[in-house]
Amino acid sequence: MEFSGRLAAFPIGDILQWAHNDRRTGALVVRRSGCEKRVFFRDGEIVACYSDDAAEFFGQHLLVRGLVDEGRLIHALTVCQRGGGMLGSALVELGILGAEAVASALRDHVEDQVCELFLWRNGIFYFSNEMIADDQLLPDPLPATAVALEGSRRMDEYQRIRRVFVHDQVVLKKGARKIESPSPHEKRILRVVDGRRTLAELYHEVRGSWFRFLECAYRLTVDSVLDIGDVRDASDSHSTELRLADLLIEQVSEEQSIFLRQHLAIPFDALSHCVPVWVRPPDQDEESRMSEPVREFYRQINGSSDLSQLLGSVPRDERSRRMDRLILQLRKGALALLPMRVEELEADAEREKLPAGARWWRRLRGEG
Repeated sequence: MEFSGRLAAFPIGDILQWAHNDRRTGALVVRRSGCEKRVFFRDGEIVACYSDDAAEFFGQHLLVRGLVDEGRLIHALTVCQRGGGMLGSALVELGILGAEAVASALRDHVEDQVCELFLWRNGIFYFSNEMIADDQLLPDPLPATAVALEGSRRMDEYQRIRRVFVHDQVVLKKGARKIESPSPHEKRILRVVDGRRTLAELYHEVRGSWFRFLECAYRLTVDSVLDIGDVRDASDSHSTELRLADLLIEQVSEEQSIFLRQHLAIPFDALSHCVPVWVRPPDQDEESRMSEPVREFYRQINGSSDLSQLLGSVPRDERSRRMDRLILQLRKGALALLPMRVEELEADAEREKLPAGARWWRRLRGEG
């Protein structure tokens, strides 16, 4: 790792230019709370990009572009799961898409994912010498300098969009005009606009590239096909909130970030059964400084609700915010995770005739 740092100090366009000028081969790893991307280079040009955000997977890109429908995509993904192949190859083998169409879609998908990094204001990056198998790389690399120019253009357009969509809590409703021949992307957006959902909630349904989503919704609004129905409190918007997890990520060194990625990046499913309990609940002074949604979330932490109940049924962005708050309380020692619900622990203890002094979870809760 010869080059690493914070995105706030090194614009992503400069990083792409550095990789191009030094003819780098390897992976540029970029991380922020809730997401990690890996941009792979060969001799300074971009040959792949992978994100761990399911909203940005290749299948979502194909759906948004209208290149496949959900039924055919699920069929292709099932074939991939059974045989262990790549989605693009399965689509060609099944005759769903031609080889040229898949190659073109892959190039567009990689470009979208890399350009999305231009919208990240916080996070860390480092360069690794790792490389993936050749069959996972674009046969014709994307010029890093051209992608950097396109990313800068999108950043300018994004700032223009944000003068109308001031943050992600803007609510869209149907406008006065009808559109005669909507594109597949426009159809997906129009299908979920109901006058109640915010931009963040609409994107959770539409998925794909965040910039492409905003660009399409903005164009529909300018054309009066959509209209702004409400502008809610920006304090709940991730576009105006500097998350705790981002701050923590930026404070660690690149060596620590690798350790965290390798040893602490635990899938949510592995912890979903754990039950948070208060060791030291917030006092009245702390509660007075909280917003009502935060207070309501903390009230749900009662020893009877596991993480799947507290986090699993909310949109990804809200889940990230809730997880950030849990991490903060865990780091403060104010919260603990139990392997099962308190009532289940008590029932097991009764069956085993465990004395009160041996029931360690009671001591955690100050009941010993």
